[in-house]
Amino acid sequence: MKTQGYIKLISSADTHKESVMEFSIIPDEKTPWHYHTLFSETFKLLKGTLEVGLNNQVRWLKKGDKVTIKPNEKHYFHNISDEECLIQVTVSPSNKNFENALLISKGLAKDGLASAAGTPKKLADLALFVYLNNSKMVGLQKIATPLFNYLATRAIKKGRLKELELKYGAQ
Repeated sequence: MKTQGYIKLISSADTHKESVMEFSIIPDEKTPWHYHTLFSETFKLLKGTLEVGLNNQVRWLKKGDKVTIKPNEKHYFHNISDEECLIQVTVSPSNKNFENALLISKGLAKDGLASAAGTPKKLADLALFVYLNNSKMVGLQKIATPLFNYLATRAIKKGRLKELELKYGAQ
């Protein structure tokens, strides 16, 4: 089964206390080190092998393994295998913006407006993604925070966020 770009909203902030989504992570797809202030994330690996950095530890998740990342804990993930991973992420408490961030990034990827991994090609769209999923950068990347905040605010005022939510977001 080819799952690249696959994403499914299982339980939404509209009706549940937790957001639950299932999505694919392509080979070599990774996030930078970051943290969230508004929610915890629990990753459950459904297929593949996923490297997860959490604070000062690195773990390798295999099918059935779980890890929970609490608010303010720095983390990353990286698909180090040659096959796609399938992951279920539970966000607690639920967060509509987080849901939309993932739905938009995978939608942009399917339309060729983002990398296969879902990184938006337009800087303003990337800034919106970071804003929506409450990602706080760490290390050297932190210096981009004021620029990303400015670009996200501007994109919201210009209606880009509304446009992306209407096209790709949870309805």
